[in-house]
Amino acid sequence: MSVTRKTNNGHNRPVEGAKSFFPAWLVRMKQSRLLARYVQFKKEVVTFLDQLLCKKKILIISDNHIINIPIGKRLQSAASVVAIGVMLWVSYSTGKYFAFENIIEQKEKQLWTTSMAKENLQYQVSDLNHNLRELNKYFDNIQKYDQLAEKDVFGDEANARSAVNGQDVEESPQNSSQRLLYKIRSKVHERIGSLESIIDMTGVNVERLAESNQELDKAIKYRKKQYPASSLPQGGPYIPILDGNEAELPDEDIMIDKEAFNSDINYLLQLERMIHVLPLAAPIKKYYYVTSRYGRRIDPVRQRPAMHYGLDLAGRHKGHVYSGAPGVVLRAGLIGAYGRLIEIDHGFGITTRYGHLNKIFVKKGDRVKRGQAIGLQGSSGRSTGSHLHYEVRLNQKPFDPYKFLKAGKYVF
Repeated sequence: MSVTRKTNNGHNRPVEGAKSFFPAWLVRMKQSRLLARYVQFKKEVVTFLDQLLCKKKILIISDNHIINIPIGKRLQSAASVVAIGVMLWVSYSTGKYFAFENIIEQKEKQLWTTSMAKENLQYQVSDLNHNLRELNKYFDNIQKYDQLAEKDVFGDEANARSAVNGQDVEESPQNSSQRLLYKIRSKVHERIGSLESIIDMTGVNVERLAESNQELDKAIKYRKKQYPASSLPQGGPYIPILDGNEAELPDEDIMIDKEAFNSDINYLLQLERMIHVLPLAAPIKKYYYVTSRYGRRIDPVRQRPAMHYGLDLAGRHKGHVYSGAPGVVLRAGLIGAYGRLIEIDHGFGITTRYGHLNKIFVKKGDRVKRGQAIGLQGSSGRSTGSHLHYEVRLNQKPFDPYKFLKAGKYVF
């Protein structure tokens, strides 16, 4: 085999002085073998096509006649091309059909996501309206309090005492200011009492919640100094109620302490913040029932006595599961016996867990609102059926979630 080199015009010419890597006889043998294989392959293809597209006849036999219709190679080839074209068209159409099915499924998911976002937005708007109404009430009280502070009601004790003792009681501005202060303070104490009773219903101690909040802890310590008894003190002079629910001011020296009044307002605001983050809303709306309470029970798998640190709620399979309070997602995914689990931090050391979910809508680090859909009810993990395992913890110590749901009936 000679060595060649391609020239500028594209032709190959032998290179002078160059030698072939293989002997000439070996090259000729390889060429003959390749040619023989090609010829053999060509013969096999031609034979196959001749057998496949051989001349065929269609016989139509009737009572008196026999009709012979010959079918040549060209007609068979054309029919084969048409058949292959039809098969390709059917394959293409089938692929397009499944592609459109996927598109429709994606659009349905988008519509479902949009409807869920709309539902969450409506709940957030209603929650925001409620918060605005509450804020307006507080701003009205604070505005009245600021007006009293500008009049220096707390400081001018001499004028106030003279007003209390009957000197110009009818038109004295200090006297009317004191009346307004007593009304505000009574409303504040009434609201504090109702919030404390709601928190007590959950089984959580307010002082324990204050361990993770400096402002609340400071307000509680000052309140203990102000009221050293175990409960708010009761008693005082007899003050009859006049017409129009107006009370006479007593003759004794009962001036309101400014620092104590500010402490009550601060304590109330901290309790309002605490109520806002407590998981008092039910994680399943509308129709559900309790399948297993908090505490000792017979384990559903091993059929032995065991502790149950949550509340099992059964609703519609793949029904929506909602966050009980605003917070931040600590973890979301497959967690051991919980199956698909979501854990949310609500502040003040309070966390909630939602286990055995079928699907999870949130991820770690997401901020959620109260009533926001976070997943679907399922039976993942160590479960005997579709339900929600719901836990409430304070500094990792479990509490009975049913008490929180019961207290929530007095809030929502």
